[in-house]
Amino acid sequence: MWPYDLLGVPTDADERAIKRAYASLLKTTRPDQDPVGFQRLNEAYQAALSYQRHHEHDPSEDDARVDMVSRISTYEPSPASPAIAPSVDPVAPPLDEARLRDELLARAAHELPSVLRQHLAHHPDLYALDVKRRVGAEVFDQIAYEDASVSPGNLIVLGEFFDFTPPAWIERRTRVLRAVESENTDAFDEDRPLTIRQLKRPFRWPLALLLACVPGFSIRAARLSQRLAADYGDDVPGLDARQQTFFSRLADPFYIGIWRWASVVLSATTATLVIGALCRLTDVAPDRAARVTGFTFAAVAGLLCIWYVMLALAALRERPATSRNLWLALMPVWLALAGLLVAFALPQVPALAFALVLPAALLHFRQFFDALRFGVGTSWLVQALPTPQALSPWLAALAGAAIGVTLCDWIYARRHQVGLAAAVGNRWTTITSFVVFVSTGLFGVSQWLLRS
Repeated sequence: MWPYDLLGVPTDADERAIKRAYASLLKTTRPDQDPVGFQRLNEAYQAALSYQRHHEHDPSEDDARVDMVSRISTYEPSPASPAIAPSVDPVAPPLDEARLRDELLARAAHELPSVLRQHLAHHPDLYALDVKRRVGAEVFDQIAYEDASVSPGNLIVLGEFFDFTPPAWIERRTRVLRAVESENTDAFDEDRPLTIRQLKRPFRWPLALLLACVPGFSIRAARLSQRLAADYGDDVPGLDARQQTFFSRLADPFYIGIWRWASVVLSATTATLVIGALCRLTDVAPDRAARVTGFTFAAVAGLLCIWYVMLALAALRERPATSRNLWLALMPVWLALAGLLVAFALPQVPALAFALVLPAALLHFRQFFDALRFGVGTSWLVQALPTPQALSPWLAALAGAAIGVTLCDWIYARRHQVGLAAAVGNRWTTITSFVVFVSTGLFGVSQWLLRS
């Protein structure tokens, strides 16, 4: 059958008229309803376009045009498929499937799912089943292996249209790429855009160090980086590797490198400058201002060191193997004992003793009442001794809390073959703390009665 007759257009019709006629006939000849008729219509459409383009670009080649018309005019049904006319030998350039793939990926990255679904359903180049199959495979290869950014909704639309179910890892990688591109990381439990923006910037140590002094920023940045990398399964495109390494180090509770000390010094210096400026504004005497600023620097630096030691001790408790290592499991006990020895050896420097005991005691802030009973009981015991002035009751209370809770938790963990973290809040520690509290209280009352 003459292709122009099937399309219902004259032989001198231009490309626009051919496409309009084809689009009109598609309304009644759909591939899902009449695949045989659609295949015949599509081949006629391609043949008419091929003839029209060749005639338009090179009208002087009459022999080629006659040969082309003869091929189109002598359409004969294939013996293997008499209902479908065989394809005409292509004379026009073949379909640029790479361009079509890139177009679909660009639309999938920026259009709404409803718009993309409509575009795919009415794209004439995708009506040919073999083209649709090849282009679909290339699209998903680009998404899976070439880091093409596609929204999760459009990924579903592409899967439905090309009859392909993306593996879960493709969906995760797509979600990661989309989060990095849009700087919206709510799905990864980070609602502050500054975190992802900093991870995307080229590494500059002054800005990175300044942000590391913001409480909690290093932990948030490291956690976000780890979650993105875990979902992506590799180095995430768009994130700076040096930024990730920097914040991962600072978030590691056991890291004691140069950047840790630099952040401590910078934080203490910043606090000192603020206090110094306030002293200058309030006309504080120079000698007093110097003492205040010096104390501020030492206090902030000391508290930060105590905080990092406490984080390291907490991380040790989370390790299952720690309970089997005597030195690691009882680290708060060793710190408390060291603080007591320093208090006896260097009574003129009480701050050093408190600096050793504080992280060991604060480690058990979740077990507040157990630690409080141990601490109060130890304090009463020290005050009831003949020479209470040799040791500060406050230091004794902190040391008693650290030693009592740590020992009871460790004994419970070894007895029940569990980690120290799982021993938190056990009944043994609670009962022992009550026994210490009551017995030391009675002992203190009896000593007071004897002295009176």
